[in-house]
Amino acid sequence: MNTYQIARMIDSTTLKPDSTRRDIETACSYAKKYGFITVAIGPAWIKYAKELLSGSETGVDAPVGFPNGYATTEVKVFETRNAIENGADDIDMVINIGWLKSGMYEEVKNEIQAVRNVCRGITLKVILETHYLTDEEKRIGAAITADAGADFVKTSTGYADTGCTEEDVKLLVDEVGKRIRVKASGGIRSIESLIRYYELGASRFGLSNAHEIIEQLEGIEKMTQG
Repeated sequence: MNTYQIARMIDSTTLKPDSTRRDIETACSYAKKYGFITVAIGPAWIKYAKELLSGSETGVDAPVGFPNGYATTEVKVFETRNAIENGADDIDMVINIGWLKSGMYEEVKNEIQAVRNVCRGITLKVILETHYLTDEEKRIGAAITADAGADFVKTSTGYADTGCTEEDVKLLVDEVGKRIRVKASGGIRSIESLIRYYELGASRFGLSNAHEIIEQLEGIEKMTQG
């Protein structure tokens, strides 16, 4: 894969609560420069980011129920609809982790479907937050996500104590990789890690240091060509 092909699998994230207008401008500038598929930002910045990205091939990725997942279904549905009205191209929704761990599988599925119903034609990624789950819960959550019609199952928000692991990516790919896609996110800090997750079957990546990853790759390519 070349640099551009990798960039088209990256959601460049700027989701810290203290992210400023300048931070959003910087993230969008890098996204336009490198061609990231989306910029993931807080909902209050969607309209502004959409303006900054106008004419580019980069979309806006909106978090829903972020980062804890325990908002009511009605709130998540409203967040989704509002984000789309403001220009969001992708939705990254956190499941109700407590429901999954309580065995309330129908409730988890119904909630994902409720969000899916208001974002038809929009890419929906469902975040399990694997840090809190057993392997069996991860498998069940992934299967529910696929059954509910999401486009991706995603490992992490990046806000739990641990993020993405090779074991989790492999587990999710093995469980649902033939039905939906897998997004690796949380703690990916090097191009080597990203490529390893890609080799395991992930096809989208959430990165808070996306431009640094691409610059690492460009450096490697220059060394190889030299």
